[in-house]
Amino acid sequence: MVGIYRIKNLVNGKIYYGSSKDIKKRWRTHKNKLNNGKHHNSPLLNAWNKYGEENFIFEIIELCDEKILLEREQYYLDLKPEYNIGIKSSGGDNITKNPNKKDIIRRITESIKKRYKLMTEEEKKEMFSLPMDKNPNWKGGLTYVYCECGKRIGYGHTHCNKCRPRSSENNPFFGKQHTEETKQKLSEGKKGKYHGEQNIPIIIDDVEYRSAGEASKILNIPMVTIRWRVISKNKKFDNYKYKD
Repeated sequence: MVGIYRIKNLVNGKIYYGSSKDIKKRWRTHKNKLNNGKHHNSPLLNAWNKYGEENFIFEIIELCDEKILLEREQYYLDLKPEYNIGIKSSGGDNITKNPNKKDIIRRITESIKKRYKLMTEEEKKEMFSLPMDKNPNWKGGLTYVYCECGKRIGYGHTHCNKCRPRSSENNPFFGKQHTEETKQKLSEGKKGKYHGEQNIPIIIDDVEYRSAGEASKILNIPMVTIRWRVISKNKKFDNYKYKD
């Protein structure tokens, strides 16, 4: 059964309203938690302990469609029932507005401290220590590794790429050097050559720039904006294009 129910104190007439898609099952849950002192609603639990189960009745107030269940529950919550803590049918935490908030927090804190004191050293280590090799990010207990220049480097390395020793027999070019002719060819080969999209000549407003980077610096326009305008189909940016 889907609908609204209430738990009523026969001694003082105070009420708790609730809603459920399975009212009978919800009542069993309430009763079980109240009898075991584990109910989340402390005002209702205190009254249950004070007056006893025999002085409370469970009543179905209204059956309704599941689609309007929360809407109907809100109607009854607006009547300000004495045992309800939350005032919204969508639920919420049961501590913030609880009149026994400080006591609840105190009891929770004391319970945690008590449980911690009763733990053995082995149990504490298992619960609170680093998971070590069980952690996929564990690096065998090693801390970060840094190059002599101060730059952080990967595990197993001794130098960053800039500082790594190059005068070693492991270097295939060790003990060798380019001839003057080779140096000249390498130098000439680099002149006027562009590598990658960032170095493609670009034309903006009939002015040619060596690259989008150069145009960005001269025109004070972000390079990514320039590239976007080049490939844009917007007629507004037809004056942006790569050199053919």
